[in-house]
Amino acid sequence: MSSGLHKIHVLGAFRLESPTGAVVAVKAKRARAILAALATGRDLARPRAWLQDLLWSERPKAQSGLSMRQCLHALRRDLGESRDILTTDKDVIALDAAKVWVDVRDDDHLAGLGDAAGELPQFLDGLTIEDPAFQRWLDDRRCHYGRRLAPPLPPEKSPVARPIIIRGRPDGMISAQTYDTVLQDLICKSIDDAGRVRLLDESAMPLLSRREAERAFRVQVSSADIGGSRGVSVNLSRSSDGSVFTNLVRVSDDIDMIDLVNEAVVKSMEEIARYGTDLPNHKIATALSVRALLSVTNYAPSTIENADALIARAFEIDPQPVFLAWRAYLRTFLLGEAVGGNAEAIREEMERFIRLAEEQDPDNSIVLSLAAFIHSMWFLSNENALELAQRSHKLNPSNPYGISYLGMVQTHLGNYEEGYRLTRRANSLTVHRNAKSSIRYVAMRSAACAGRYTEAIKIGEALGRDAPGFVAPKRLMGMLYMKVGRVDEAEAMVETLKQHEPDYSVEKMRDAFRASPLLHRSALGSSI
Repeated sequence: MSSGLHKIHVLGAFRLESPTGAVVAVKAKRARAILAALATGRDLARPRAWLQDLLWSERPKAQSGLSMRQCLHALRRDLGESRDILTTDKDVIALDAAKVWVDVRDDDHLAGLGDAAGELPQFLDGLTIEDPAFQRWLDDRRCHYGRRLAPPLPPEKSPVARPIIIRGRPDGMISAQTYDTVLQDLICKSIDDAGRVRLLDESAMPLLSRREAERAFRVQVSSADIGGSRGVSVNLSRSSDGSVFTNLVRVSDDIDMIDLVNEAVVKSMEEIARYGTDLPNHKIATALSVRALLSVTNYAPSTIENADALIARAFEIDPQPVFLAWRAYLRTFLLGEAVGGNAEAIREEMERFIRLAEEQDPDNSIVLSLAAFIHSMWFLSNENALELAQRSHKLNPSNPYGISYLGMVQTHLGNYEEGYRLTRRANSLTVHRNAKSSIRYVAMRSAACAGRYTEAIKIGEALGRDAPGFVAPKRLMGMLYMKVGRVDEAEAMVETLKQHEPDYSVEKMRDAFRASPLLHRSALGSSI
């Protein structure tokens, strides 16, 4: 109930009302933006450094800090008798949850707006601030609340030929049939989400044309109790001639079914990629996309650009939103590795691709998980990222990206143990080699934030051996070495990083993590 509370409206023009209903005039645009950012933040709070970067991103640190303090002083003056709704300390600025009601946090209020006739209200309508970071955040929030108020249009169907996955009907007892069907459906959905295939039941095989039969693969799952243990086999074959590509067999008291699903998916996608190479005239877009992702064995610009060109070609053949999501994801490595080029243009492309993918395919687990990664790491929009990651995991609980990035978002929200549990789980699963480095890095970050420094260092050192060109883990390794007192190794890591960033230093490393809005609350970020 909102009775007796200050009311903050961020849908439509910004408005703050006292408990009596009187409008509290907040004169400065940036002061209104601060209140709106707090009102949409987790626990109605934001790191001071995050707000500073949001509203004064183009100013030097000292100058932006002074501007922030001046803005807060003016805001308190405008609030007058309502100033006690705002609390501040050296790290965090917050609203008192016991004293405010926020329109976008009231589901009943939002439902009423969505059901009402007429034009839907826009987030912070009419508020303009000349700062690129604020504009990106504003666009993100407008997109987010626009989706909450109005359901997206369904994607258009494409008649383009695609690989076909045939689902057989499992034999055996009723309980075994159910068990096998669930596994089979998870495998098929995972393959479908990664690039789009046609999922058909075995009874449809006689109806396929010869050309369709040539691109049809059959997935069969069967299980049985063997001496008290459960045995499970997954078979992938070509339907036209029965050629067997994969036959995974597990016999155990405790089979990791999620890993079995992922191993089957990896083998299936690799076969689809090879199939596309053998029969290029068929121009199977899914095969092009998988080949592109498998080609990313390092994060050099030329490698990323070549992979991106293949996925762009796949999208030309069959404009599936998941291909846009992969293109957005590839751009995160160009930005994160600081490889040069026009960073602003790369970021704009990343944002455009992922937003289109989200809008056009909102029920694709891969799209949602990649969107969660981008929203959390690059838009610093953890509330939205959490919603996306949870939807991804609910749609396909075997998706390793979904598990990993749900854990990453939990870590960013300060739920370090839950984040560690999920990212460690994802790191244990079978995934494509190109995905493994990213998932391992996320597990490394979450382990570090959960205080498991030895485990984080172990993951980081393995990454250094397996992906020596991956720069992001090296930055974290330097800080971890400092944390555990291995100063010589930290300084050696700084020298390595100078090859990529000539002005890199131990102090620059410390400043980056102290100011990080995602890591500052962890013991790792606050104590170095």
